[in-house]
Amino acid sequence: MRKQQKQRMYENPILELLSLSGPKMMIVFHLIVATLSILFGNKIMYGFPIGRQFLLFFSGILVWTFTEYVMHRYVFHWVGKSKAGKAFHYAMHGYHHDHPTDYNRLFMPPVPAILLLSLFFGLFYIFLGPKAWYFTPGFEIGYLLYSLVHYAVHTKMKFRFLIPLSLHHDIHHFRHSDKAYGVSSRFWDRVFGTLPDQKIHKQ
Repeated sequence: MRKQQKQRMYENPILELLSLSGPKMMIVFHLIVATLSILFGNKIMYGFPIGRQFLLFFSGILVWTFTEYVMHRYVFHWVGKSKAGKAFHYAMHGYHHDHPTDYNRLFMPPVPAILLLSLFFGLFYIFLGPKAWYFTPGFEIGYLLYSLVHYAVHTKMKFRFLIPLSLHHDIHHFRHSDKAYGVSSRFWDRVFGTLPDQKIHKQ
């Protein structure tokens, strides 16, 4: 594991505390929220076929992979000209690019996680109705898996299957910030033409 940089993100102690997170805390957080969502779905949709529950759940995971790419490319790398726009970019992604070895901020903290998850749930409910109680947990677990890969890549955990993703993400951070937006998968980079030249991976 790389040596961790000890950094402050905010001078305000409350904002500083709210910006901190870690794998143990967020694994428990997301598993609890996802489980409660499914249980509530079973309560209000009693008798809903288990096979359709699994289909909605895994569809949520797949949709997350696309959302991960779109948010990373168009939201996290958007830099507004206003003070608020710059502050948004700094909080969402700018700090991470400046301090990629601050391992206390590789997971989205609970407060913004709850806000964004609520926003996505509302969007899914518009299209899926009560079925969103099964789709959203899959989407959330997709995010958790992405976060675990992101954490493992930055901390240089020794897993063979992570080597291609680690090289891919290093290219994004240190060579071409306008490419390699996928973290847990390179699929959407292939689809949208942002996959770096494979020769770069070998250098």
